[in-house]
Amino acid sequence: MHRPLLLAASLFFLLAGSAWAQSAQSVQDSTTAARRYTLFNPTPRSMLREMVPDRPGITDSPYTVDPGHVQIESDLFRLVNKEEIGQHDREFRLNHMLVKVGLATRTDFQVEIDSYTWEEHWDDQTPQKEARQREHGFDDVTLRLKQNLFGQDGKPAAMALVGYVRLPTGRNVGNGAVEGGLVVPASYDVSEKLCVEAQLEGDMNYDKEEAEHYLRIVPSAAVDYKVSELLTGFGEVAGFWDTRQGAWRASLNLGPKLKLNDNLIIDFGTHLALTRESSQEYFVGVSFRH
Repeated sequence: MHRPLLLAASLFFLLAGSAWAQSAQSVQDSTTAARRYTLFNPTPRSMLREMVPDRPGITDSPYTVDPGHVQIESDLFRLVNKEEIGQHDREFRLNHMLVKVGLATRTDFQVEIDSYTWEEHWDDQTPQKEARQREHGFDDVTLRLKQNLFGQDGKPAAMALVGYVRLPTGRNVGNGAVEGGLVVPASYDVSEKLCVEAQLEGDMNYDKEEAEHYLRIVPSAAVDYKVSELLTGFGEVAGFWDTRQGAWRASLNLGPKLKLNDNLIIDFGTHLALTRESSQEYFVGVSFRH
């Protein structure tokens, strides 16, 4: 395994150790009533914080799930079209979901399950449908740990660290090797209606064709505007750079979020390609907690 990937995995498990240490410490810390709740002593439903999912954009939320509660965020359906130097890719993704479990006041553990992916690939020399390469099946599984650094106490600013390791569980689809990375999301509530967010992500991804890992950097910035209790609009700009191409790609992500109740949010929208080699995406998703 390459050194950068080992570093990513080490960061993940360091975060995990920090999270469990905080879980034990939180029982003894009486500065606030909320800190006595843990995975095995759940937060009462009457004291739950506002649900803030990581989806639907690339920018994650810096907030965690309340201790002892489960939150599920799912891409019910996503269509991805991508063109890259004469190469064309199309993907249909069904029920790619993120399952979160609250461990402590500022910590949650997450499992990302890519339930089903259908891929199609062709190039400019073989555009005929019968000549295209097709694969489908269960995709990779990702383990994530989020540690909120500050901002879950009602203050406008918040920041977190998210470490992750992706496991190559997909046979026909998936990236084919262990990957890892670190994500730093932050947000600021300008007012009751307006929230601005930013994120910096660094990944060690795997290129199956070249059989080697490469570094990817993904900065992003987003805005959420609350139109009403039911409707919130979001907009996001994300950039992508990696050591394979050495050039920036960008996308504009737009759509509405519908808050049906305190524990259920539906979203849909699109990722619009701002550069030629960015992907064009359309999606419908849901987030709910128990």
